[in-house]
Amino acid sequence: MMDDELLELQRQFEFAQQAKSSIRLSERNVVELVQKLHELRIIDFDLLHTVSGKEYITPEQLRYEIVSEVEELGRVSLIDLADTTGVDLYHVEKQIEHAVADNPGYMLIQGEIISERHWDSVAEEINERLQECSEIALAELATQLHIGVELLTSVLEARLGTVVKGRLEGGQLYTPAYVARVSAMVRGAARGITVPTNLSALWSSLKHLLQEMDGASGVAVEGSFFQGLFNTQLKECQILGSLRAGIYWTPSVFSNAQKECIDSLLSGLLLQLCHSRDAILMLGYAFFLLTLFLLQHEDIIKYFYGSYVL
Repeated sequence: MMDDELLELQRQFEFAQQAKSSIRLSERNVVELVQKLHELRIIDFDLLHTVSGKEYITPEQLRYEIVSEVEELGRVSLIDLADTTGVDLYHVEKQIEHAVADNPGYMLIQGEIISERHWDSVAEEINERLQECSEIALAELATQLHIGVELLTSVLEARLGTVVKGRLEGGQLYTPAYVARVSAMVRGAARGITVPTNLSALWSSLKHLLQEMDGASGVAVEGSFFQGLFNTQLKECQILGSLRAGIYWTPSVFSNAQKECIDSLLSGLLLQLCHSRDAILMLGYAFFLLTLFLLQHEDIIKYFYGSYVL
């Protein structure tokens, strides 16, 4: 008896499924129905309709789809997100603001939303290229990535020593091996100087030498890079001398030689004055020679006054 009833119910259900309804709802009717249900608060949550007008989506679902897209691609433009979700750009922008606020690893830059993982991936690629080339210009990288140099600099600075094995200086990125190589060149050139020198001329010579060594593949090294290495070596006493106005270098070997020369000259003059019968003439002669000498070597005037006048 029970089996017969079940079979009858099954037959009626199949008949109901196969029967064609005499009432059909158009897409417009469905839209109006949803709007009415929303007005009556039967549907008591916010709804956004797509650009086509054929679908509805909640703000939460739109935000979820945006986050999913960013997590998958790492870097997406707002226009592409609007096309992908089919929702008006205005609503996409509002949900992106919420997504960025809720996710510290997201940033909104020039119409694009970018995740922190994307920057990690970019930094890894830059590091691989850096290890191959030894040095890279940030301007070139920024152009390829379609971002500003300042943004790229901040991204790389946060990853130097971890993801990126290199040194950032003067808009250039260098490997530690390259820095050591140039540092040795700076140290050797500085130690080879025996007279007062304008360091700008020295940096120009080293820059030209590096370009010849690296060929067309090398980047133009800025003078600030050489100067930074020089200042570090001077601070660590790897090179000895005095620096004026940041670029005028007087090596210790020159200063010591001039001091010895002055001491010898003054000692000789004093000895002649002691044995001369015409002291006034000799004194005038000595003063004349000393004046000419000091005019030719202005850098030792300070020493002269400090040692003999004061």
